[in-house]
Amino acid sequence: AWGRRLVPLFCSLYLGVSLGPVLAQGGLEMGGKKCDPLTKDGLILPVFGDGEKSWPNPLRIILYCVGLCWCFLGVAIVADVFMGAIERITAKKVRKMNPNTKRFVTAQVWNPTVANLTLMALGSSSPEILLSVIELLGNGLYSGDLGPSCIVGSAAFNLLCITAVCILVIPDGEFRRIREIRVYGITSFFSLFAYMWLLIILIASSENVVTPLEGVVTFMFFPLNVLLAYLADIGYFTHASGRKLGQAVVVSQEMSKRELAELDSSVRRRYGKDLTEEQVSKIIRIEQTDFQQNRAHYRIAATRNMLGGKRVSVSEEPEQLARSLEGPAGDLLREQVRLRKTGRQVVGVPGGMPGKIFPINEDEVGHMKVKPKCILEFVSSGYAVLENAGVVRTKVRRTGCLNCSATVCYATRDGRAKAGQDYVHVSDSLTFTPDQAEKDLDVTLIDDVAYEEDEEFFIDLTSAAATDATGTIVELGENTTTTVVIIDDDMPGVFAFKDGETLRVSEKIDDYQVEIKVERRNGCSGRVSCSYRCEDNAALSGTDYDAVSGDLVFEHNVNVQTIKVNIKARGRYESEEDFRLIIEKAKGGARFDETQDGGTERCILTVFIESERTANDRVDRLMSALAVNWDKAKVGHSNWREQFIAAIYVNGGDEDDLELDMDEEPPKATVCDWTMHIICLPWKLLFAFIPPTDYCGGWLCFCSSLAMIGLMTAIIGDLAALFGCCVGLPDEVTAITFVALGTSLPDTFASKTAAINDPYADASVGNVTGSNAVNVFLGLGLPWMVGSIYWKVGEPSEKWIKMYSRDPDVPSDHQTGAFIVKAGTLGFSVSIFVGCAAVCLIMLVVRRYTCQGELGGPRLAKYCTAAFSVSLWLIYVALSSWKTFSELED
Repeated sequence: AWGRRLVPLFCSLYLGVSLGPVLAQGGLEMGGKKCDPLTKDGLILPVFGDGEKSWPNPLRIILYCVGLCWCFLGVAIVADVFMGAIERITAKKVRKMNPNTKRFVTAQVWNPTVANLTLMALGSSSPEILLSVIELLGNGLYSGDLGPSCIVGSAAFNLLCITAVCILVIPDGEFRRIREIRVYGITSFFSLFAYMWLLIILIASSENVVTPLEGVVTFMFFPLNVLLAYLADIGYFTHASGRKLGQAVVVSQEMSKRELAELDSSVRRRYGKDLTEEQVSKIIRIEQTDFQQNRAHYRIAATRNMLGGKRVSVSEEPEQLARSLEGPAGDLLREQVRLRKTGRQVVGVPGGMPGKIFPINEDEVGHMKVKPKCILEFVSSGYAVLENAGVVRTKVRRTGCLNCSATVCYATRDGRAKAGQDYVHVSDSLTFTPDQAEKDLDVTLIDDVAYEEDEEFFIDLTSAAATDATGTIVELGENTTTTVVIIDDDMPGVFAFKDGETLRVSEKIDDYQVEIKVERRNGCSGRVSCSYRCEDNAALSGTDYDAVSGDLVFEHNVNVQTIKVNIKARGRYESEEDFRLIIEKAKGGARFDETQDGGTERCILTVFIESERTANDRVDRLMSALAVNWDKAKVGHSNWREQFIAAIYVNGGDEDDLELDMDEEPPKATVCDWTMHIICLPWKLLFAFIPPTDYCGGWLCFCSSLAMIGLMTAIIGDLAALFGCCVGLPDEVTAITFVALGTSLPDTFASKTAAINDPYADASVGNVTGSNAVNVFLGLGLPWMVGSIYWKVGEPSEKWIKMYSRDPDVPSDHQTGAFIVKAGTLGFSVSIFVGCAAVCLIMLVVRRYTCQGELGGPRLAKYCTAAFSVSLWLIYVALSSWKTFSELED
């Protein structure tokens, strides 16, 4: 809807501003002073040679105008292919070793900022850049008017008009802020400095001449801009550490199932253990809407929507996904989506970044009332006692809520020690009064005269209940059974791990503590102790488990102690990691079991952390659920068959190929889709011959489509020059109006799509400044560097001498040969643009602090600032056109 409203508006403004001065000066007669339609030639056109020049001028105007518009559609389509190759190249990911976790993780090869300022900028501005290069080569290395003016005109349209569109399309009450503000600051500076630099070299440094040094310096500003933006992106200019490898899981088709298992575990810990794979997939997709798509993706989506091409998914609607989730998790997700849409900060999220999803906090969910709990369990899981002790005394401990009365039932159970022979069986209960934390549980032993090996019996806690009406939940804890070992000697004992030399534990959804028992064998007399510690192997402390250390103290008659180690729920897929638990430094006369790992000096237990038994199947199903959405977002093709199918069918055959939810209606091609598809069908079929993006990592498609863009740009340059000549428009005015509109229209829709779908303004407005700077440093720096070196090294030709040897605008010290670029209207146009651009950037800064963001905000502020930005562009076009026609009259 916005496209249908804004495109006719801007087209009308272009026609009014550009053709108004022509009509005011007498229409076609004005063109006769500088350009004769009967003699004008281009690099490729006219197709029919001199015979075409004799056609009626109105007919030629119509044909050139229609041809220009049709070629703009063609260059938009081939630029779509070009951007698809760039998307394929910059999306490359590799497996790298994380130096902190010592694990391989999936990481992007291309830094996003570097990709935006290099390949993305080239793809976005390739027509303008190639037009400048081709014009220079087509003119025999003489400077032209169309290329430089097109670059300045496109920059003005991008910054002033696209910014206005992006401000308007944000729904009322919402706003978008630039997140990478330091990168934006650097690119904004260079977007102004680049055009100020043009004024310096054309007016101040060497008037109307570009020297080799100036050409080289202009081009070298391009890598300098990229380098400074990259350093700002990684936090070099701040105290922040910047991006670190492995800080977050890269969600993509290249991610491993092990990484997906970690993400699945993270989601289930925060939103519930019983989520289905489809629900986990939806939560991941909602959370991933915080991460921006790159500019290539938005450019491709906008072009295909405009021209009836195969649709690609820009970003899923988070509200629809959140509505499909039920319960507290769904309620919280919907609230966070709503907060992000309004641009508010989210409580509990580091930095308060909008769009972040944070886990359920039961204290913050009002309708979730959690009753207090009381936990009853044994203090120790084992006791040892001499046979002649008479009574063994154990302790039952109560934790949690203590302000209630509770009772716990218990009973003894035979092991090798038998009731009636070695001890007196008992089955009874203990009652805890309010605030009482521990009670003793005694069992009578039977002393006999027969020789016996060590024998044991068990005491079980069977049930627990509250005995008052406080509503407290009373439960048994984990340690509900204690073992009593009856021994005949009075030795200090031998330390050993109950589980032997290895212990295997399974990962769970949540972090949990595993209890590792250390036994005191062959004696329990006196107080003894040993120290314990953990040692990393494949499992790393802080990532896979929490290392513990300390001393184990065995009081007299105590023969079992427990070491608790927290196992972290990281998420594992068909893998296991291990660490070692070591007990050493025995005191009190005790020693270590020499039959276990470690010998007489210590005991070593190797703990293996295995993936959850059901995790592998769950991750496989989750990968399948996410694969459907990755296919929707795919922008390139894997083979020529797919390309030709997408070219022949309207909307690329979406109705047959697109995977849809059961309750979603398939997309129907509209009349506009069919019309644009039929008009663009020849271009689609031609460009379907370009190699697919899957060949050679996308580089073959990149080079082939770049060559096609160059060919299309040469045709557009000829059409624009012939059209301007026939209607009486100089190349400068044609470039800043019609050519700038045609080359910038896909960027307009791409920025509009990015502004609506992204939670930040970086991909819509932030990339405009970077693209404008790259246009000068690459689009003018490269051809001017080549031209200046050529004329400096070579001798001036007869044509050069005829054109410039007696020209008063050429400095006397350059009369023997130089690359001439007359400031004239270009210098004036650049000066006006610099002033308008500075005002526009200041306006965005003011909006950031008064409207909470560069885009959107209150309705009145949106319309006022958008109108102001468009008025700056109208001033630029009007004054530049006036200057051009004034020089023609002179």
